[in-house]
Amino acid sequence: MTDILDFTLQGFLWVIAIGLTVVIIDVFFETEILSVIALLGISVYFSLLIDVEVKWRVLIAILCWFAVTALFYAVFKRFISPLIRRGFTKGMHELIHSAVGAVGEFRLIDGKAFVYWNGDLWAVDLDGDGAGSADTDDGRFQDHDKVIIQTADKGIFTITERSAAGGETTPSH
Repeated sequence: MTDILDFTLQGFLWVIAIGLTVVIIDVFFETEILSVIALLGISVYFSLLIDVEVKWRVLIAILCWFAVTALFYAVFKRFISPLIRRGFTKGMHELIHSAVGAVGEFRLIDGKAFVYWNGDLWAVDLDGDGAGSADTDDGRFQDHDKVIIQTADKGIFTITERSAAGGETTPSH
């Protein structure tokens, strides 16, 4: 096995492989700090492969960092990252839209309205303004009422009451 601290071409390939792995993992965390640090590490390692004075190594590292960062934003962030996200998160977007028409349980927790559906608590828009709301003064919903999910938008549900026969009665807004 090659020692990564032995500044050789084979060690550089290991650093690139580790850096690319960090960049791909960073897609899921949706931060860019890990990617920027990985690109800086690759640039510094590359500059250490060239046998020149320290001031030139620093310049090479900075220029290399600018080049790989530009490549990162021009190619990876624009084309590859969306493909990775689309491939791995496709099921999550489909899942929330399958909630429409499903029965959930209205929950009032610390004065905030939620719907318990599919093992998770989801915010409820009771006012129709697009934001989760806890305005339950009109008494339409009580804690543990069964409700029908009308829409699911950006993780916020709108609901309707469920009658004893299981049909819809009154919308939530």
